[in-house]
Amino acid sequence: MNQILTCITLPAADSLRRGIIPRTDDATTVSPDFLTHLSADADLTLIPPSMEPPTGYTCRHVPALRMVDMGAWQGIALKDLPPAGLARWTTDATFAPPGGESRAELLHRITHWLTELPVTPAHVRVLVDATVIKAIVIAALGGDAGMLSRLDIAPCSRTVLTRHTTWRVRMTGTALS
Repeated sequence: MNQILTCITLPAADSLRRGIIPRTDDATTVSPDFLTHLSADADLTLIPPSMEPPTGYTCRHVPALRMVDMGAWQGIALKDLPPAGLARWTTDATFAPPGGESRAELLHRITHWLTELPVTPAHVRVLVDATVIKAIVIAALGGDAGMLSRLDIAPCSRTVLTRHTTWRVRMTGTALS
């Protein structure tokens, strides 16, 4: 049985566009314009717990698909973070912000989710944060958490993986248009 996992990157949070680290529990909503780019061929749509299910879509909330927990750094402007901490966050995959989650912990969480994802239905779609999609791709390739800082996934883009015996990356970062 072959399976397709289509990962749709959500638009960047307003706070992130202003240089502020988003709060994990901020509700994620998507505009009707964003939804017009989604095909109707997925058998199941999975979303993070903070996201409101889009109108007209049957979705399942999956806690493992939540964005990385930035702990005490949530709601703080990047320019106001301690420079040493920010430098460590970008270079050390095992470093976690105070009370938060490291990139290694994020990858572990996503690797477990991807491994446990049932082989049916044939086409699954996830609507998630770009960092979560980066972790899905790295997990599929068997990479380590250090690779998360070397992969760019744009907001409002599509990444597709296929599972035959193992996961393969078919395409990544394709515009939704």
